[in-house]
Amino acid sequence: MKANINIIAAMMLVLIMASCKNKDDRMLTVINEDGTCSREYTFHSSQQWLSASSSEDYDSIVDKTWERSWSVLGADSVRYPVPLTEAQLDSMQELDLSKPLGNLLMVHAKKEYQCVEEMSAHLYRAERHHLKEVDNIKANSTLEKHFKWFYTDYTFSESFVYDGPALFPIPLDRFLSADTVSFWFTGQPDLTQNLSGAEQKDMLDDIEKKIGQWTNANWFYEICNVIIANYDQIQNPPVSKERFSIVRDSLVMMPCVLNANEGEGLGDNITNLLEKTFQSDAYKQFLQTNESGFRQYEQLLSFGNNYDLQMPGTVIDAGMGQYDGDVIHYRLGGERLIPGAYTITATSRVTNVWAFVITILVVLLAIGSLFFRKNMKCFGK
Repeated sequence: MKANINIIAAMMLVLIMASCKNKDDRMLTVINEDGTCSREYTFHSSQQWLSASSSEDYDSIVDKTWERSWSVLGADSVRYPVPLTEAQLDSMQELDLSKPLGNLLMVHAKKEYQCVEEMSAHLYRAERHHLKEVDNIKANSTLEKHFKWFYTDYTFSESFVYDGPALFPIPLDRFLSADTVSFWFTGQPDLTQNLSGAEQKDMLDDIEKKIGQWTNANWFYEICNVIIANYDQIQNPPVSKERFSIVRDSLVMMPCVLNANEGEGLGDNITNLLEKTFQSDAYKQFLQTNESGFRQYEQLLSFGNNYDLQMPGTVIDAGMGQYDGDVIHYRLGGERLIPGAYTITATSRVTNVWAFVITILVVLLAIGSLFFRKNMKCFGK
């Protein structure tokens, strides 16, 4: 196994930034009044995949249990069945497109479900023009209906949680409170209320510094883990593997580790610390001649789409989303799962027209009955 210290650093430093997702990729969830629902994934594809010679070939891209179509981003809203034909390709190449055609081809994969629990049992994401099921991230959905005669309220919730092996050996709670961690990665709870712009900047700068320290601590710990996992390859190690593990735990929270940054030679700081502590350059020599990335972080950080939600009736509470009058837009990324479960919730209201009709009829009947009784009394006199 090969492990380059700069590759490790690049993987860890991404934790202090929002995950970089394609803004055109999205996941649309539609909730119906009868409790059924659907989920549609939209993601970039290529001419090669869309021009699959047969439907069987296309099954390897998107399973045939999905309703599949494609469109051209920004050209029109028309969707076409797969695969892409030569005639369609020729007509598109004549369009005055602002980007290369290969960057504008979108695939839409939609599936209907009988209930929200069935929908959330499987999560997917686009990977190299394919729709793949997500590992180690689980979702759980609920849909509640509250009948209130004149209207019915629908509350939909979907929680996402990382369910794989532990990723971060140094926990965040050693640096920040739970509320601060949640605010940094999800925006909730909002800790900026009643703060001036200057006060907000000071608070965010302080949080960013602590997040950077947490990142460095985990980065250092992972480097040491690489050394430990390959200890038999270390030339003339100054101490035993067991002793190295013990010293690692005492070094990880040292200021020179926590406050290092890439611009000041993060890798050099770490290797120099190991060399100074053990009076040997054996570990430095190993790290300079080996390469490895930490793919365990990729699964979490690469997860996420723009999450759109369409509710029945009129939305009365969009939660953390933004409602445009038709669809609620949420941000969903793997970094939002770092503090724990991330939940999307919305409530909408459907007017029960039949309830108004029945109520009006009852009122009219009551009024009619009142007049009828008065008239009967008059005739009786």
